[in-house]
Amino acid sequence: MTTIASARVHVPAFAVAERAEAEEHVLLWQVRGSSDVRVDGEDRTLVAGQALWIPAGVRHEFTVRVNSVVLPMLFGAGTTATTLQRPTAIGVDADLRTLFLAYVQTSYSIIRPPVNIARQILALLEERPALPTALPLPASAAARAVAEALLFNPGDDRSVEELATAVHASVRTLERRFRAETGLSLRQWRIRNRMEAAAVLLRSRTTTAAVAHRVGYTDLSAFRRVFKAHFGTTPGEYAARQ
Repeated sequence: MTTIASARVHVPAFAVAERAEAEEHVLLWQVRGSSDVRVDGEDRTLVAGQALWIPAGVRHEFTVRVNSVVLPMLFGAGTTATTLQRPTAIGVDADLRTLFLAYVQTSYSIIRPPVNIARQILALLEERPALPTALPLPASAAARAVAEALLFNPGDDRSVEELATAVHASVRTLERRFRAETGLSLRQWRIRNRMEAAAVLLRSRTTTAAVAHRVGYTDLSAFRRVFKAHFGTTPGEYAARQ
């Protein structure tokens, strides 16, 4: 028996002519249906549950098919440090879907929670590229969970109190575990993690300001000072040698 689809909802197809965003990275999230995309001379089909990262400056065009929905998200190239230098297709799991919705919410409504959603999205898209292998990890469950959260998002700006609450531990216990199991205070461990992540991002030829922002610094001078203390060279000098 043939089933006839409902005719009540009709979203016509729509074509976006070839373009290149000079100052913004584009993330196309296929929420429903499918789209035909041509990016950097290559034809792709984007289906529901997928997203496509298009770096700034890359030429692209696409057609959203009938009864399909695509949500574009924009990330300022000047303030976004990322290792994603080429068009990249990504499967959207439950975590990414939640973050995408939160990002759209903060972009188009007055609901703007005080947290950097973009950093978390980038961490998932990149599959944790800035994982510093030389940094000692704590062994106990609560401290390890905090360390993994900070490895995932070096720019996580939660206070020690908030991190402790998230893993159901006291600040005192958390601090004690980090010192005993890594030889570093949580603050020292966090700074080293941020600097190692910054070094990876600087190798991707992005701006120092964007890197500072990605790893949690709002004061560029403070970032430069801490980076030089850690590596013995400025971020600009480090990037020039790569």
